[in-house]
Amino acid sequence: MSLNPYDDDFTQRLSAPDGHRNIIGGLWDEMGALQRDYLVDHGLRPGDRLLDIGCGSLRAGVMLVPYLAPAHYYGIDYLSALIEEGYEREIRRLGLDSRLPRENLAEERAFAVPFEGVTFDVALAQSVFTHLPINHLRLCLARLRPRMREGGRFFCTFFMAPDLLQTGETMRHPPRSEVETFCWRDPFHVWRRDILFAMEGLGWELEDIEAWGHPRGQEMARFRAV
Repeated sequence: MSLNPYDDDFTQRLSAPDGHRNIIGGLWDEMGALQRDYLVDHGLRPGDRLLDIGCGSLRAGVMLVPYLAPAHYYGIDYLSALIEEGYEREIRRLGLDSRLPRENLAEERAFAVPFEGVTFDVALAQSVFTHLPINHLRLCLARLRPRMREGGRFFCTFFMAPDLLQTGETMRHPPRSEVETFCWRDPFHVWRRDILFAMEGLGWELEDIEAWGHPRGQEMARFRAV
């Protein structure tokens, strides 16, 4: 079985014009700015160290790197090819490589956090767990917590299903914007109780889950390390 989480045409799609942007869903400028602005509105400061989980081709990175102090942005992703394309075609093109050392970016497929000796103030996972079953969130929370300072915050997006729906109505969820979601396959939706299960006993508290202007209907959960 292929380890590629996208599809078997990944290499071809990535090599197309703007392939590194389109393969992660497009909306490059819109989503990059939305992530930066939301994080700043919720307390991100230039001196914070931020870990972007599922950083992909650095759509958020190109907006966050200029805001953060040099070398304070870090990213991990399942596919090194996406990171490399984003770094070469976006970060270097914008002259941001002096603020983002290449060694601050790493391939990681099971949510282990590299970058030995670094403690993070903020972590972000935008449109990661919309593509994965809920136990992946539990693994991520378990591995991330020891690398976060106490009081550090993890911002994470989900497609949320209304808790009032009955069992027979929750297998599929009608589109929010253009997205129809499912409880058994990608794109996944979850319930608040799923998130509470995933974080149980791992040193996190859930501050809130809220709409944040995502054009495809994802909601933002805010976790605090305790």
